[in-house]
Amino acid sequence: MFGLDEERFARLVYLILLLAFIGSGVFAFRGQRGPAFRHLLAWAAIVLGLVVLYSFRAPLIDLAAPVIGELDPSRVVEVTGADGMRELVVARGSDRHFHLRARVNGTSLDFLVDTGATGTTLTMRDAERIGLQAEALRFERPVQTAAGLAFAAPARIGTLEIGPFRLQDVPVNVMPAGTLQVNLLGMNVLDRFRTWRVEGDRLVLAP
Repeated sequence: MFGLDEERFARLVYLILLLAFIGSGVFAFRGQRGPAFRHLLAWAAIVLGLVVLYSFRAPLIDLAAPVIGELDPSRVVEVTGADGMRELVVARGSDRHFHLRARVNGTSLDFLVDTGATGTTLTMRDAERIGLQAEALRFERPVQTAAGLAFAAPARIGTLEIGPFRLQDVPVNVMPAGTLQVNLLGMNVLDRFRTWRVEGDRLVLAP
């Protein structure tokens, strides 16, 4: 709109609303120069503080990453690595496993990271949420589960997004209803990262 992308247009609207709010305060204090001047100074300080926070958002996010990981272990936090490159960090959960939240075909899904699995596997419930229909799947691929032998259906998903890292045309397995409780993120996804490693209670992915 007006030759601007969505982000720039949103910023323009925010700026207009902010100026309107400040202007309304000045109008409310018309005839009272002292209160109006203090009102402007207060809002100028708030705006300056927001600009500073935005400018230093990357190092602030890096500092907050451990806290964010404790509050929401499945959240992927983007930080700056030792080589100056951006990395994705996932905190270990209370069950001592790594869980992460990804967007599959635009839908948010939870995954358990399984470095012992070659492929990525979806539950039937979540497969249907992203548009895969059970009647179109052929459950003919034998897989060994904790409960014994089961048969999975091969499928492909259009997009899988982990933080800002976006994969396309990712092969997956779909398990029949009742045979899998959580989606598994396997090596076919991890190997698409430049590097990945486990550092104590952190899984670090380098796009």
